[in-house]
Amino acid sequence: MSGSNRWELEFERNGVKVYSLKEPGAYNKQFKAVMRGKFTLNQLVAGLIMNSTSENCEKNIPQCMDVKVIQPWSDRTMTDTVLWKLEMPPPFSPRESLIRSHIVQDPKTRAVVIDVMAAPNSVPRNPGAIRMTHFQNRWRYTPVGKGEVEIEFFQDIDMGGMFPDFLLNLGGAEETYKFIHDQLPPLLDRDELRRAKFDFIVEAE
Repeated sequence: MSGSNRWELEFERNGVKVYSLKEPGAYNKQFKAVMRGKFTLNQLVAGLIMNSTSENCEKNIPQCMDVKVIQPWSDRTMTDTVLWKLEMPPPFSPRESLIRSHIVQDPKTRAVVIDVMAAPNSVPRNPGAIRMTHFQNRWRYTPVGKGEVEIEFFQDIDMGGMFPDFLLNLGGAEETYKFIHDQLPPLLDRDELRRAKFDFIVEAE
């Protein structure tokens, strides 16, 4: 269970850099991916708060079995709470990911940070699925000029139950790459997301 406690580059591919970090004493690695793309900040934020739908679950997220909005997005608290049910390969039970997202924008740099944290006890557990209790994702969107945004995606998760830690460590870098390179752009490539405007998000000049 040793670890360097430093981000180490796993690979760079198609403009995406994927890193891993192993904390001393921890079983699971943390993963981070960084890339740049032509997106607006509003479009990226909309990709989070407007995509918790059954249509998105069915069409764009291969493991998604169900999604339910527990607390709709609130401009007052800058949060929402959503319950996702994810299919797992046999013999593992489905997982429930009950997550609360919070958005903040730096008024000087215009960088946007979205923290996505487990809120496992917000609603009662459902039979037949394992509720994930350790889940932390962080998105950072930093304008870099010429209409481009640097996207940094960080994740630190534990699948819970009897799911082997070594499988997460072994496949985590590749799955992180597939998500940010293969799955994210199609999720954002929708007219309603490109047109989205929020009073609490200011685009960089």
